[in-house]
Amino acid sequence: MATLEIEGADKPLSLEEKAEYTLGRVDPASHSFPDIDLTPYGGVDAGVSRRHAKITRLGGDRFYIMDLSSTNFTHVNGERLAAFEPKALADGDEILLGTLKATFHA
Repeated sequence: MATLEIEGADKPLSLEEKAEYTLGRVDPASHSFPDIDLTPYGGVDAGVSRRHAKITRLGGDRFYIMDLSSTNFTHVNGERLAAFEPKALADGDEILLGTLKATFHA
């Protein structure tokens, strides 16, 4: 079961219900409603964009993350991702969305 463990969250978020999840911040004024709202986890202060990144599942067990041209970038294990270039995720990968830390588990 794939999950995203967000620093400061009580429990990991499941990535099993859909094939694609948008990560970002809810902002009704700009009609931004990501699948996973990072506002409750300090997303604003951490520099998370309204539409920051996307996690996609291909097949049953391959997951990829893609930066959606965010202002403060997405990093995987310290490597900054180029916008719109998918990066394969592996169990234990550390993801930074701005400065918000999350860990991917597969």
